[in-house]
Amino acid sequence: MPAWFERALAHRPESRFVMSEGARLHYLAWGLESRDRPGLLFVHGYRAHAHYWDFIAPYFTDRYRVVAMDLSGMGDSGHRKTYSALGFAADIAAVVEDAGLAPAVVVGHSFGGARALRAAAEFPRLIAHVVAVDSICRFADSPPSAAAAPRKPRLEPYPDFESARARYRLTPEQPCDNGFLLDHVARFSLRPEGGGWIWKFDPYLPPGPHEPDMGVVLRGLDIPVDYLRGESSTVIRPQEAERIVGCLRRGRGPIVIPESYHYLMLDQPLALIAALKALLTPRP
Repeated sequence: MPAWFERALAHRPESRFVMSEGARLHYLAWGLESRDRPGLLFVHGYRAHAHYWDFIAPYFTDRYRVVAMDLSGMGDSGHRKTYSALGFAADIAAVVEDAGLAPAVVVGHSFGGARALRAAAEFPRLIAHVVAVDSICRFADSPPSAAAAPRKPRLEPYPDFESARARYRLTPEQPCDNGFLLDHVARFSLRPEGGGWIWKFDPYLPPGPHEPDMGVVLRGLDIPVDYLRGESSTVIRPQEAERIVGCLRRGRGPIVIPESYHYLMLDQPLALIAALKALLTPRP
């Protein structure tokens, strides 16, 4: 394994839980005892989990109290009967408050970035800055998404971990030369059940749910928002990223990470760390 990856994993997080509107939310925490440091929260994408940030988050513990959360219905968080964009925003607010991060910087990937923006609109005292990473923001007149529709999940358990791991795929699929990172996130995507292994995410999660018009949310924000995009992303078109940033009062970007696709933390992790460190340097 590369030395940078091993250094990151040597910083083992603490698992914590908080209740939010009837669901038990799980989050990972690094350095919460350093009460004098500001808070930084990482939010994963659709059907993903907090461990996508295991090898990113530790590089910020020198300046921040750091948390990576599982949204409801995903990772090790509880499932709900119904899900909504506002409900996911409330999940983010609950973790920020429970971990004592406010006013927090929130870095959200894909689906998680859009939910972070909604959380900033709904709970302005809790969030001071959002970095949206290749995040889908739908507008009232948006064409159909370029992202592939999520696969129908398998409901019956796989007989063993190895056969389940062999079925792990990124959605949308993309090149990724860092097999050790895929192995890491795949390992935390599964749990044992019924004598076999199943995916952790709720198989009844709706595809989205997206806001009907994120333009209203974006134009109402009065905090710094940075937008990062993967150069070869098939999820966010260049013109869509430009439109998102154009709606923001205090927006910056789109900042394009070369040689990257949608899952920037998997195909260009060091470039993502460097970009985030630069963006999180306090503005004059």
